[in-house]
Amino acid sequence: MANYLNLYLNKVSQSLPSQVQQVNCVASAVNVQKEVEPKGTNVLERFLQNQGINAAAGINQANNNGVKEYKNNLRTKFQNNDAVIMGIIMRSFGAKDLTGNQLLREGDIRGNFNNAVERLDELKNLGINTLHVLPVNPPGKMNAMGTAGSVYAPKDFLQIDPALDDKNDPRTVKEEFKNFINECHKRGISVMLDLPSCASYDLFKKRPELMAFEKDGTPKTPGGWADIRMFNPWQDETKRELNHELFKMHKDFVDMCIELGVDGIRSDVARTKPTEFWDNLITYSRNIDPEFAWLAESYTYEDASPQLNMDYDRPEDSLRAGFDSYYGQYHIFNEWTSAHELYDYVNENLDMSQNLNSGKSLIGSFGTHDDISIMNHGGVIFTNLVSGLQATLPMLNPYYFDGYQSGDDYIYDFADKQDNETDTDTNNCFVHKGKPDIFNFSRPLIGKHPECGEFMKNTLDVRNNEKYHKILTKGSFIPLTVDKNGNDQIIAFARHLNGKTLLVVANRDVNVRQSGIINIPGLSGSQKLNNLFMSYGDNSEFQVSDGQIVADLGPGRIHLFEINTPQIEQSGLKVSKQK
Repeated sequence: MANYLNLYLNKVSQSLPSQVQQVNCVASAVNVQKEVEPKGTNVLERFLQNQGINAAAGINQANNNGVKEYKNNLRTKFQNNDAVIMGIIMRSFGAKDLTGNQLLREGDIRGNFNNAVERLDELKNLGINTLHVLPVNPPGKMNAMGTAGSVYAPKDFLQIDPALDDKNDPRTVKEEFKNFINECHKRGISVMLDLPSCASYDLFKKRPELMAFEKDGTPKTPGGWADIRMFNPWQDETKRELNHELFKMHKDFVDMCIELGVDGIRSDVARTKPTEFWDNLITYSRNIDPEFAWLAESYTYEDASPQLNMDYDRPEDSLRAGFDSYYGQYHIFNEWTSAHELYDYVNENLDMSQNLNSGKSLIGSFGTHDDISIMNHGGVIFTNLVSGLQATLPMLNPYYFDGYQSGDDYIYDFADKQDNETDTDTNNCFVHKGKPDIFNFSRPLIGKHPECGEFMKNTLDVRNNEKYHKILTKGSFIPLTVDKNGNDQIIAFARHLNGKTLLVVANRDVNVRQSGIINIPGLSGSQKLNNLFMSYGDNSEFQVSDGQIVADLGPGRIHLFEINTPQIEQSGLKVSKQK
């Protein structure tokens, strides 16, 4: 099949006309240019789609013949900023809302490990190479939030939720999960499983020796989460002696993950455990699999994730303890009011990396399951702006949550209504408004704007292009000065490596055009600007002269240009690099 497919692709590509780009220029001392941009999927891909041929599927089938055995490389992906992550909720990922009620009941199909396999080629085609699977443990039923129970309120850390079992499959639910992981691996997709930070009320009642209590004897509860209770990580805190039983349960969780074929763990609210806990647990996992990866849900500023009874975030300590990557602060990008707030945050992380072992990174946490849909901050235009930043910022592994690729606003008609059918002790269909539903059996996360996924795919295709990949994943970060843009809305920075430069120019204002003069040392007035990203929204215009570009940018537009400035790192601008 593989040989046939390659021959067919070669034949088709030879029969297609080459793509012609046009540049509008004025012959004068100033080089005036309009955008030249690729429009959507490339010609070959469109032809194959029209013929009903899925190239990726054919290649995957060839790989399924056992020629090459899968080997975990997720830690290396994080170290090289090569992980491209999609977060999914297993109970909704493969679901089918056949009745259109959004709340899945009789006549609908709930998500399970088997029907989740059906969507893997879709994610592979987008450019996803890593899945963040939210917890798949059986949820607690007591003091529950939602009619299915929160996925972050585990009743048993060492079991898989029977609700994710395909009743028509004779295999056990663990065997089905293992098969799902194998199917991911066949497609070159790593699997990272979520490790909850707390216990359900059910588990709290069953295992009190694991739990933390206030001085008055009341159980410690994180603010805003009535369905969970906090663990006590200490046997004797004065001696820094860990809770043996709690640590054993987490070791057993790691063993279960590795037996299933999981490639790494995302640790929910990592600050609920001391660094000694993580140091020992991560070392244990690496003794079994050196490539086993760890992602910490850890932020940079405490006000980004305030929570009663939680210690302060300490990302640098978490990274020292063995975590490969952490969440970071991009989820408040929409609250930043200037380009320099973005530059300062990027430089803060790059500076921090100098104090750590090489290869420590963060994810593009612009929109996780804990955040309101990116669509609510500016619709398709803002979503595309974020896609462009994810593909071009340094020290970053792009991260998206299911529904991002179709512009889902995560609004549910059933929110906070009563339902007669429930699997828990509540009939209230609780949800966090504007966030993915983790509390009920609900519709798949599919929005009405597939153009978000088209642009997302385009940015990832550019990022993965052999010509640009190393520059975008390993190159230096050089913020550029912008004159005559008084409200500091134009984002302009260079990524540079081995004499090659990529220029990023964006308007963070999704409502108003922005103009300014971008100063670029070493730029020639004859430089042609060909945007590597697709066009969307209002067009932008540029005037190029020696050492500068006059830009008039459409709202929320982001552009990526290849420019010839081999000496830009020696120009006196601030140059930051990841260790």
